[in-house]
Amino acid sequence: MKGRQPTSGNESKLTDPFGRYVITTFVKGTNMGPYEAARHIPGVSGHELSRAANRHFSIPLLNEAIADLVNAHARLDISQAWGDGTAVAADGTHMDTYLNNLLAETSVRLGKTGGIVYHHISDTYIALFTHFIPCGAWEAVYIIEGLLKNASEVKPTTIHADTQGQGFPVFALGHLLGFDLMPRIRNWKDLTFYRPAKSTEYVHIDALSGEPSSAPSNSCATSGTGPRRSRPIFAFVRLKTPA
Repeated sequence: MKGRQPTSGNESKLTDPFGRYVITTFVKGTNMGPYEAARHIPGVSGHELSRAANRHFSIPLLNEAIADLVNAHARLDISQAWGDGTAVAADGTHMDTYLNNLLAETSVRLGKTGGIVYHHISDTYIALFTHFIPCGAWEAVYIIEGLLKNASEVKPTTIHADTQGQGFPVFALGHLLGFDLMPRIRNWKDLTFYRPAKSTEYVHIDALSGEPSSAPSNSCATSGTGPRRSRPIFAFVRLKTPA
């Protein structure tokens, strides 16, 4: 079983290594823990499950196993019912952790201690990559990295995210790397948009954009209600313009 073998590279000395690896993978995948799982699984102890996870486990092999699983899922006919693998959605989920953890923080928004599990979910409904990041981190910092570390044959080019998944540097970097960042941004009424050039025209959204994006990224357009934040999104999102 890929992802599970002794770190020495030698053959396993376990009596039933495949069975032990299957149970250990189930325990880790459900986040149950070896000793809690041993209370419900007859014939195996918490020490045996813990030893298999600690001594027969490596991150590189696990990543290879994940890529193989994603590739196998992509070849299923049913996976094509949802999408073709060209789009991915990125979002984070809070997870409780022990306080004695280098990544553990207290989330001001949620009022809990832990971290953020940041997933990249393909439009074929399978996770391509997952990060564990601090609660206080802006999620957009990790959105491109997850795509670059994706080792599977599924190669999305369009990224959907929420407000935390976007920012000026991320739009620019995504454009340079060939990714289309398509976030859902809250408070659109507070933003000022810029065309990439004076000659650029849009059929349905032309009224949203102002002057071309020659203004610096930290500039503000004033209005009767005070300063407004400038967001040159149209300069980096690939929108088709009429001929």
